[in-house]
Amino acid sequence: MVQAYFDWLAGYYDEATAACAWAAPSALDQDSQSLVGAGDWVLDLGVGTGQSAAPFLGRGCHVVGLDLSLAMMAEARQKHPDLWLVRADLDRTWPVRPAAFQLAISAGVYECLLDPQGFIARAWEALVPGGHLLFTFDEYVPDHPVQSERVGRADSGLDNPIAHLAGWKMHRHTLELVSGWLAAVGFELLAERQFEADIHSAFQVPIYYRIILARRPAG
Repeated sequence: MVQAYFDWLAGYYDEATAACAWAAPSALDQDSQSLVGAGDWVLDLGVGTGQSAAPFLGRGCHVVGLDLSLAMMAEARQKHPDLWLVRADLDRTWPVRPAAFQLAISAGVYECLLDPQGFIARAWEALVPGGHLLFTFDEYVPDHPVQSERVGRADSGLDNPIAHLAGWKMHRHTLELVSGWLAAVGFELLAERQFEADIHSAFQVPIYYRIILARRPAG
């Protein structure tokens, strides 16, 4: 269902995210300025149409993007020919070489995962010692009209002719829970902040995500 949903959405994705003021890619760019430079390897987990990858390509990084949707990756390939693209289910084993990346990034994916703890463990394996993990998640916010539900319904933000495919679930987490998962694997939590990620199309209220910066220790 998730794959079919994003295959349909691929041609409209950039339009839909612009309409709802999707800010997660720019947050990743902003918070990664000192982490990587030209020649470094970046793993984009849920590359989509390449929105998050673009700034890193602009810095001269080598970017490998994983995604479940071939249609989304086709859009990314058309916009960014230098991207390395591989189809992958992020809830399963990732087809990448261990300890190969200086940075792993992910925007708008964590809340869609069935195995959020496994995602963190696989990120650890993909990073070089001393490498960084930078990702966003849809935060559980008590008393918020949308985010007070720990499990929500996915929505593209457009009039959706395949609305039945948007019925898959999104899982909201607390900072404490995610921090615990990071620590259990061995990551050091370096920084975190809440930011306004987008505007919910039905309720017209801000949606708040949290961005996490963690490091795999060098020792």
